Amino acid sequence: MNKRLLKINVFIFAILFGFISCDNADDPKPMPKGDYENGFFITNEGNFGSPNGSITFIDNELLQESHNIFSSINSTNLGDVLQSVTFEEDYAYLVLNNSNKIEVVNRYTFKSIATISENIAAPRYTLVKNGKLYVTNGGNNSVLVFDANSFVYDTSITIDKTVEEIIADNDFIYVMNAAFGFGNEISVIDAKTNTVVKTITVAEGLNSMEIENGILYALHTTGITKVSTSTNEIIGDIPFQDGLSNATKLEVEDDFLYFLSGSKIFKFSKDVTSLANVELVDTKVEDQPWFVGYGFSVAKNKLFYTDVKGFTENSEVQVYDLDGKLLKNFNAGIGANGVYDND
Repeated sequence: MNKRLLKINVFIFAILFGFISCDNADDPKPMPKGDYENGFFITNEGNFGSPNGSITFIDNELLQESHNIFSSINSTNLGDVLQSVTFEEDYAYLVLNNSNKIEVVNRYTFKSIATISENIAAPRYTLVKNGKLYVTNGGNNSVLVFDANSFVYDTSITIDKTVEEIIADNDFIYVMNAAFGFGNEISVIDAKTNTVVKTITVAEGLNSMEIENGILYALHTTGITKVSTSTNEIIGDIPFQDGLSNATKLEVEDDFLYFLSGSKIFKFSKDVTSLANVELVDTKVEDQPWFVGYGFSVAKNKLFYTDVKGFTENSEVQVYDLDGKLLKNFNAGIGANGVYDND
């Protein structure tokens, strides 16, 4: 390469480098999606028979709280018994059990988009899969299917058993056929055909279930049963030890199992062979037994435990780190039953 050609190449490289550098420096920052981006939603049931279900928002740093955000943004009540929330893309689907409806809002602005009520009776939980919104419909023990974007009713899957939590993995949807301490079955639905293809039987008192890395974990009165989501066969059990009982609210997060027993939070590696009666932390919450441990969630490396104070006043949310150290307490609405990460 002669000197003249070398100088030209160096000159061109310098221009390109400078252009790229300037281009990176001038990259615009993403526009905020709304006031409720990057934080946590707390679902507050409200009192049964009253339209005072509500949503509390707190930011990621646990510093700024906003209450009744649905009512504040949309100038109307949310509804009666806010049971659960599901996110998909920009949407949040809010399940109002005793109002027999699902409110759809933009998850970042909380502006109302639609109200779904066709064929809905006592809804419990929702799931979005393959562009479809699946709703466990407690009023007639079925799973309703809607288009997740147009919100048009599609079909109904008859279960003829209690329908509660609904989760999915691979091409299968799992519906918990148990509630309030009764029931021991999980219906398996083929998501391609919307038909029930199998029933999995575990121990009595099935309470909650979670999926991580191809394994469904089902919490019941004697421990946790593990089910492969590839074969839908039971692959093991992790029994309770030493009188551990009344376990509820299973969460599986980053290879650890979390659940409650009354006021106590338990944490175990998912590889343990039994579950000892040794809690991570005791929240010391006292109330009627059915109110203690009403809400529990694991999100963004934090443990959220709700004290609903007998539904006679606003709830208190206790926040711990994953080692059980108390980080903060803050207030939410009446009957706080869950915390959801909105990122």
